[in-house]
Amino acid sequence: MDQPTDLIVQDVRCFDGEQQGCLRPITLLVGENSTGKTTFLGCYSALHRMLSEESAINDLPDFNEEPFVMGSFRDIVRARRGPSGRINEFKIGFALDAKRSSLPYDRLTVTLREQGSQPVVSCLRFRFSDESYLELQRTDGEGTIFRAPPCTLQETRVPFSDAPALLSILINERLKLRPNLLSLAFAGTTRTFFAGTARTFGSLRPIVEHLSSLDAVKRRSNAGGFDLPRLPTLIPVAPLRSKPKRTYDPVREIASPEGEHIPMLMMRLNRTDKDGWNALHDGLVEFGRDAGLFSDIKVKHHGKQMSDPFQLQVKVRSGPHANIVDVGYGISQSLPFLVDVMAMDQSLRRRRQRAAGRTFLLQQPEVHLHPRGQAQLASLFVEAYKRHGNRFLIETHSDYVIDRVRILVRQGALKADDVSILYFEPSANSVDIHNVSVDDDGNLQDAPPGYREFFLKETDRLLGFAD
Repeated sequence: MDQPTDLIVQDVRCFDGEQQGCLRPITLLVGENSTGKTTFLGCYSALHRMLSEESAINDLPDFNEEPFVMGSFRDIVRARRGPSGRINEFKIGFALDAKRSSLPYDRLTVTLREQGSQPVVSCLRFRFSDESYLELQRTDGEGTIFRAPPCTLQETRVPFSDAPALLSILINERLKLRPNLLSLAFAGTTRTFFAGTARTFGSLRPIVEHLSSLDAVKRRSNAGGFDLPRLPTLIPVAPLRSKPKRTYDPVREIASPEGEHIPMLMMRLNRTDKDGWNALHDGLVEFGRDAGLFSDIKVKHHGKQMSDPFQLQVKVRSGPHANIVDVGYGISQSLPFLVDVMAMDQSLRRRRQRAAGRTFLLQQPEVHLHPRGQAQLASLFVEAYKRHGNRFLIETHSDYVIDRVRILVRQGALKADDVSILYFEPSANSVDIHNVSVDDDGNLQDAPPGYREFFLKETDRLLGFAD
């Protein structure tokens, strides 16, 4: 998988010009309300879908998939930039680790313009480590303009989303522009690919020759060419999870950011996969005890069939089992992402499969949890990363989560390079993203003055260090 090292946003809502946020296995988004943290996650989610789904680059990108509903183009693009007036495009992109990626470029930027009321991709730019770049510009119909300085603009008719693969084949074939090269290359597949002639492809010869001369392309063209990044599975989690029910009717098990599928998943495991249920149960109980939330959890069935109603019951400390609606709200609000993190990981471990790693986008996972539970969340996320390669982008207002991550770094349980803190600081008319890191002792590095004021001002006043 190709793990992005940074998310790039330009002229999106409150972000004036280009802003770049460093992404690490544990990435914490902090700042005041309405400073763009959810917008940042929404851009990540939309870009991930654009690059992962079949033909998504050609279709209208979806910026309104729950839980990140960003609206129309004019709702997403920054309204104005000073006297220069109306802004007619915005950009989002990923930076990639050139040393670890199989791809020859280290940065991919997508430009979006307005079509009707919705954003549509108008340009893809692939940048290489020597600062040269390849730009694919959409034209009407299936025309694609290829530009790679110092080459001049060229145009050929090829589906926009297929253009990277076209260049990859041409370069790997070392400019052997045989007739019907592409149809031969994709023989036996169900995908209909542009099949042209040597004369058609000849117009791209200067660009292919230029790209073939780049060291990065020479090293990696056979491995990944100009394909789009292969990104890990993305799991978004909404800030408010579904309300608990006294009794559940097994209707459907369709994953949702609010976690409506979790009770059904737990019931199914309990009914059909005892090993899977036992592994999940033990993981939940271990977390519940460490966090001071509960000491046991079980599924109570009201019948012998899968379609019969059931209840979720928990035991708080040493008391009897009680219905989940009759205990603290923090349990039901944390259960969705706890199960999502644990169920798949336990399944992979049980089947001795290697986890490919997933990326979780979490909005305020600490909601309704007391400080001990908030801190324990951080330990859970770190453990899930270390054991299974899961990565977490966490929008949080909890200094307990942040402090636990710093403590784990200081204790050597987590590398300092695996942590990124993004501080969203508002100014008069925009928001700046500050990339804050930690050293091996858990100390903050490159934190702006506003960060300390945001988190520590009241503590300092309490201790008498500030007026």
